[in-house]
Amino acid sequence: MNKFRAFRVHADANAYRAGIEELTLDDLSPGEVVIEAFYSSVNFKDALAGTGRGKILRRSPLVGGIDVSGQIISSTDARFQAGD
Repeated sequence: MNKFRAFRVHADANAYRAGIEELTLDDLSPGEVVIEAFYSSVNFKDALAGTGRGKILRRSPLVGGIDVSGQIISSTDARFQAGD
């Protein structure tokens, strides 16, 4: 299986924790859009999710990083096609 690094946020009853983790596609939730990232960053909302401030984390674990540039590899969402 191909592995990749991702900014992942975990939350439980005790704490929030975030960091770079090595994942596979099997670690992702159904319905994800898989992007080959050319450039990415951790923005303000990602940082809020990672620290638990702002109460914006709706599910856990979450792969953060909404600021990304790249090409879609696969998608189960009809709005996005491979190659976009």
